[in-house]
Amino acid sequence: MNLDFSRSYVLKDGIYDFMDGADAENLNQNLELDYSWDYESDPLITKTIVYEWKHLDKLVSRHVFSKSKSTLSIGGGGSSRTHTYLSRETEEFAILNTGMWDLENAKLPNSKINTYLIRGIGENLPFLDAQFDAIEITATLDHVLDPKRVVEECYRVMSDGGKIGITLGNSDSWYRKVVSFLRVSIKDNHGHHHNFHFTVTDVETLLLDAGFIKVKTVGSAYLKLPMAIDKRISNRFLLAAHRFISNTVLKSILGSRNGGMFLTYGIKLS
Repeated sequence: MNLDFSRSYVLKDGIYDFMDGADAENLNQNLELDYSWDYESDPLITKTIVYEWKHLDKLVSRHVFSKSKSTLSIGGGGSSRTHTYLSRETEEFAILNTGMWDLENAKLPNSKINTYLIRGIGENLPFLDAQFDAIEITATLDHVLDPKRVVEECYRVMSDGGKIGITLGNSDSWYRKVVSFLRVSIKDNHGHHHNFHFTVTDVETLLLDAGFIKVKTVGSAYLKLPMAIDKRISNRFLLAAHRFISNTVLKSILGSRNGGMFLTYGIKLS
């Protein structure tokens, strides 16, 4: 993996900080530079929500990370558990985030994998061309300033035949359509700022326009319950029932484009 050391950077405590130069000057107030949030200590995050995130992780592992030797996680670090579902063949792993807290608290894979912690922005990735076999943008594209530019940068730094995967909440899920029709407001689980709200079609179009091929989407998190009920689902039998209904029964009825969360992935033409 080759970082672009022609750019201004600072190396401190094992973190390559590329945001001391021009990138920092070009950022505005709509980008959270150091948002610190640990879902494991957030009382609003239920066990069913955590399961749905882990289910997305498994989908990324299956559809994006498989056989990857060099992997980039954009928006990883902090509470992210990317390190647990990397390919067994992974030799190099990079985490890129704007937040120093996320990088300082990043969970790392085993010592056999060369790991790089990088502070930077997705719109200007500090890597030379064709460096990665796999890239994930984990629940992050809705927080960036220029999603189109981020996806184009991913295409640039990806090797031919490499895979990209983007995970997000679905602004066009079946239950959002229902509550919109009923004119009921949806409250976010936490106060994380969002610059964009994406549908499946939005993300598929971004990948196709950047040049990715074989673009597909897998939906998840179909069962949305009121918080008062959701918090009561805690034992393994109820959680197992929730999982089956959410990602098997409802998915088969509603299709891949209508879940509460989704993974959209594609391949760079070789």
